[in-house]
Amino acid sequence: MKRFVALCMLLSIPLVLILAVAQSGRYQAVAAEIRALEADQARWIEENRKLLANIAVAGARRQVDRAMAEAEGYRRVGPDSTLHILVQPGGERLDAGQGGGL
Repeated sequence: MKRFVALCMLLSIPLVLILAVAQSGRYQAVAAEIRALEADQARWIEENRKLLANIAVAGARRQVDRAMAEAEGYRRVGPDSTLHILVQPGGERLDAGQGGGL
């Protein structure tokens, strides 16, 4: 009987080691999957923040457009009625020499 118990104990040591290695491998696989899922979650959160910001901007633009449409005397200005002023480099010296300014 002692031989049988000793044989069982002797065979159980490698079995326990094999089971520990298998459990460690499963743990590493699950840990890697969790890291990947957390990275996906962080990316989704950032995308949601950007989308919410865009929604807020779009809502503000609609609100401004609605307020301007309801106000009297305001109209949308097109590019054909916009005045463009070009400032050439070095023009500051010319203005200062002519006594211009405020």
